[in-house]
Order: sequence, then structure tokens, then C-alpha cells
Amino acid sequence: MTLDVERYSVGRAASVTYGPLGAEPEPWTLRFATEGGERVVVRLDREAMYELWTEVRGVPWPTVHRDPERREKDELVRELVERANVADATQLREALDTLGGEER
Repeated sequence: MTLDVERYSVGRAASVTYGPLGAEPEPWTLRFATEGGERVVVRLDREAMYELWTEVRGVPWPTVHRDPERREKDELVRELVERANVADATQLREALDTLGGEER
């Protein structure tokens, strides 16, 4: 089986938009304007868009650091976010209590 792949270079950051399609809460669309002037629209159901959003918003930028301590910290933060995304409220409260700090 051959997978057909279309590759595009996205234009400036402001050319990337997302949101519900029309007045309905589903489906969501993720839209890109390419450097060549094409418009690419990806339709996602609400759950898929939420997963993408939490991945993008909740995970640090995947920078490769030369400092082993920094690499380890980044990896631990990614793991923590991944686990938090599937935790229930009780588990999240316990994790926050363990981490300490001020409540926001």
C-alpha cells in the first residue's frame, strides 16, 4: 500500500487559523495558507481538535538542548503533561499538592 502525501510550506504564522466550521460546534477546521498561495483545510471533530490543542498548548517546544539536565527536565515536563491530560480531578489535585506552590 502506498500512502499519498502532499507537502506544503506554510506561509507566515498569521496564515494559520482554526475554529469551528460555521455556527455549529463541530467540525473544527485547521486552515493554512501556503507559500505558493494554496489554501489547505483540515477538518477535525471536536475531540480530535481538543487533543491537538492540548498537545500544542501543553507541551514545551521540542528544542534539543545540549545540557543533559535541561533535556531531562523537558522530557519530564512532556511526560507530566501527557499524564495530566488523561488524569481525573482527584489525581490532578494530588499532583498539584505534591508539587506545592500557590493555588491560582
